[in-house]
Amino acid sequence: MRKRRGLYVAFIAVLVLFGGVAFMGTARGASDPADPPTPIEGTFSDLVQVKEDREAGTLDIVIGPVEVPASNEGYRTPIQVASLPGSGWVHGFSWFVSDASGNRLSDDLLHHVNLIDPDRRELFSPTARRVFAAGRETGPQTLPRFIGYPLSEGTRFIVVAMFSNPEPTPKEVFLTVRLQTSPLKKALNPLPMFPFHMDVMGPVGEKSFPLPPGKAVQSWEGSPAVDGRILGLGGHAHDYATLLKLEDVTTGKVLYSVKPEGSNGRVTGVPVAMPWKRGGIKIYKDHVYRVTVEYDNTTDQPTPHGGMGVVGGVVVSSQTWPVLDRNHPDYVTDLQNVVSAPFREGGHGHGGHASGSDAAPAPHQHH
Repeated sequence: MRKRRGLYVAFIAVLVLFGGVAFMGTARGASDPADPPTPIEGTFSDLVQVKEDREAGTLDIVIGPVEVPASNEGYRTPIQVASLPGSGWVHGFSWFVSDASGNRLSDDLLHHVNLIDPDRRELFSPTARRVFAAGRETGPQTLPRFIGYPLSEGTRFIVVAMFSNPEPTPKEVFLTVRLQTSPLKKALNPLPMFPFHMDVMGPVGEKSFPLPPGKAVQSWEGSPAVDGRILGLGGHAHDYATLLKLEDVTTGKVLYSVKPEGSNGRVTGVPVAMPWKRGGIKIYKDHVYRVTVEYDNTTDQPTPHGGMGVVGGVVVSSQTWPVLDRNHPDYVTDLQNVVSAPFREGGHGHGGHASGSDAAPAPHQHH
């Protein structure tokens, strides 16, 4: 009874804080597209399937089969587009890699995966919205059922997936991104929350940076399009990362500061913060925010694309986001970069993160 009462109090607190009383009708998203979706040249749909299980409350986005070459650190599939079946709400996610029979395989086979909505904008830039991202260090995440990400009729995701295979033989794999969902209701619906994404290399262009031996720091600053309140935070970083941080430059307040998990330089996880439990973290459109990643490469070898740093999360806002501008130079360049990122057959690339490309996490994506 105490736990149920606590959740009820939290629900009322959220409604009071964010000015909501009930969310009726269709599940609309912040910055809904001003015009119908248009085809995206250079994308495919032959490797992606969408499977909905209404009884279980899941929506699976399955990528495969993908044959990952042997001894490969970064193999990116051709960019796929997944069309979702209808309206509803997303409350959490998980992912797993499997073989053709559905048997689970090592999480290390995934380098990263990103789901990007090309029809809605980001919070900190006019680029396509990064809805979800995960790497091998990203665990399952679940938000309270009274908070959800709205899926509208016609929602589509660009799917950027990259795999790793350290073994001496090729491996055929499938990647399943499982979204926890609930249907659209006629009456009371969840409080709409939206992902945001901040990359230390900025919203457009190169996403990785060279790591020399020793210490390295990279950061980027930006302002949100609307006032809001952060409910959850996570991030993505590569091996030898020692710190990932988000701070309000205007006030000097640190909002999120974590040391990636792992040992001997290998990153196995990035801690997640859930500030919704204490009312969230207020952010303001007239403030400047900085995302920073720090590295300590303890080897004597430089790594050309070894550095990366992303802080992602979810935010709620009672304000209206700017409508997506498909002609904005940043949007156009960013989308071209995502789609035209080279198909990697070897070496260390990042698809949506790689040289000449852009993509990324939430709350983590990365990705």
